[in-house]
Amino acid sequence: MTDKGLEGDGPAIDVRGLSKSFGPLTALDSVDLTIPRGAVFGLLGPNGAGKTTTVRILNGVLDPTSVTKIDVLGHDLRREAEAVRPQVGVQTDTNLYERLSARENLSAFGRLYGMDTPSSRSRADELLEMFGLTDRGAERVERFSKGMKQKLLIARALVAHPRLVYLDEPTAGLDPEASHELMTYITRVSREAHTTFFITSHRLDEMEGVCTAVAVLDDGRIRASGPPEQVAREAVPRVRVRVTPRVGSDMTAGDLTTLPGVKEILSLDGAFAVDLVREDAVPSFLRAVVALPFDLLGVAEEPPTLQEAYLALVGNHPARADGQVV
Repeated sequence: MTDKGLEGDGPAIDVRGLSKSFGPLTALDSVDLTIPRGAVFGLLGPNGAGKTTTVRILNGVLDPTSVTKIDVLGHDLRREAEAVRPQVGVQTDTNLYERLSARENLSAFGRLYGMDTPSSRSRADELLEMFGLTDRGAERVERFSKGMKQKLLIARALVAHPRLVYLDEPTAGLDPEASHELMTYITRVSREAHTTFFITSHRLDEMEGVCTAVAVLDDGRIRASGPPEQVAREAVPRVRVRVTPRVGSDMTAGDLTTLPGVKEILSLDGAFAVDLVREDAVPSFLRAVVALPFDLLGVAEEPPTLQEAYLALVGNHPARADGQVV
C-alpha cells in the first residue's frame, strides 16, 4: 500500500478555519492556508500577528482551539502527527546542547531522526561547510556567538533532509552575507529536492526575492495571500512607469505633466516615477514620452513591491502589549 504522506500530489499544507485563543486573546482567527509542495512560502506580519503560533500548531507543538481541516504532507495532523514528524525539520529558538561541539550537535540530531552514525556525521560536515562553520565544528557551542548559534539551529533543522522545513525568523542574528547564502540554499533545495519551506519573517526584501508564495498575517487574520507579485498588485493597485533621462538632460517633471494618462509624477534618483490613471493608458503614454525631444536611458513599468503591499495591508502597527503571542 502506498503511504499517502509520500505521494507527490496534493499540497504540503492545507489548513481551513484555524483558530487559536489564549484566554480572552484571539491569536488566530479562522486562518486558511494552502501551500503547494516544493514552495518557498513566507508568512509575513508584525510582532503579535500570530506567526509563531501558526508554526507551533502546524508542527504539532500546540493544539488549535478549533480547526476544520489541518493536513500536513497528506496527513491529518490531528490524528497522524507521528507520521508527519519524521518528515519535518523545525528551526526555533530552542537551545542547543551547549557543552557539545557543533558537529556533535548535528550528528546527534541526525541520529534522533534515524540516520546511522556515518551518515549523520557526513551530513553534519556537509552542513558545517555550507554555513561556514567547518573550522569551528569541533568547538563547544557555548563559545559561539549569537549569529553562529543561529546558523547551527538552521543547520539542525535541515540535517535529516526533511520534506517540509519550518524556519521562524531564520535570518535574525545573521549578517547580510550569511542571510544571502541561506536564501540561496533554500531556493536551490526547494527546486532540486522539492522541499517545502515555511518561513516567518519581517525582512521583506529577502522574502520578495525568494518566496514563491506569501501570506500577510495581521491580528490573527490573513489579509492577503498568493505569489508576491500578485499580492503586491492587489494591495497597491497603481500603474507606474519610470522614465529615466540621460545624465545631464534638462527634462523636468513639467515636460511629462501634459502627456496622456498622467495622474502624478514623483522625481527620484535622477528619474521620474509617473503614475497613470489606469492600465490602458500605458500605450499612449509610452508613445508620447519617446516622442519628446530628450535622450532617454530607459522607460519601464515599475510594479509595486512587497514592502509597499505590506505597509498598505498592515501599516505602522505596534506589537501587542503583552508581547507573548507572535
